[in-house]
Amino acid sequence: MRYTIRSGGFTLIELTLTLSIMAILATLASVSWPQLITSTRHTDTVNQIHRMFASARSLAVTRRTVITVCPLTPAQSCIDDWNRPVHVFLDADNDKRPDNGRSHQVFHLNDNQARLHTRTAGRGYFQFASTGMSRGTLGSIVVCSGTQPNDIRMSYLALNIGGRLRSLDDEDRDGTIRLPWGTTVVCF
Repeated sequence: MRYTIRSGGFTLIELTLTLSIMAILATLASVSWPQLITSTRHTDTVNQIHRMFASARSLAVTRRTVITVCPLTPAQSCIDDWNRPVHVFLDADNDKRPDNGRSHQVFHLNDNQARLHTRTAGRGYFQFASTGMSRGTLGSIVVCSGTQPNDIRMSYLALNIGGRLRSLDDEDRDGTIRLPWGTTVVCF
């Protein structure tokens, strides 16, 4: 009985086909990779804002005092620039400054290259009462990510009177969200 032994390796056709498939996959990956990174960073920023407000609300209830959430100036007063570090602090005297000059937590929301702005009628801060409800400071945060005109990730996060955030996302990625009551919010 005769046995034929095939030598190891690939045929030219197998090698060409494999390299062609790898080239196609590499091209697809290089096109979608930046979009994936932008999307992931945007989602991380939105989730971090949710954690920040949940933490502030919980702190207000457990400490039974007013909690303020805002970016601070070097002089320790609230400023409406949400691309700066955002502080969560006890504010029993309601002066929009950390009690004893100490923040409970600091969140760096723009580490992921997102642009943030608030819709708080110029106040630039949010507050929680000891019940966990919003303390007269309803408003919203708009998160914009991305640099391509037709691929902007945008989220609108609104704080309701109950102290909870609700989110709306720009599904078509055109940088605009039409709110249920007719107002249009845009990335700037």
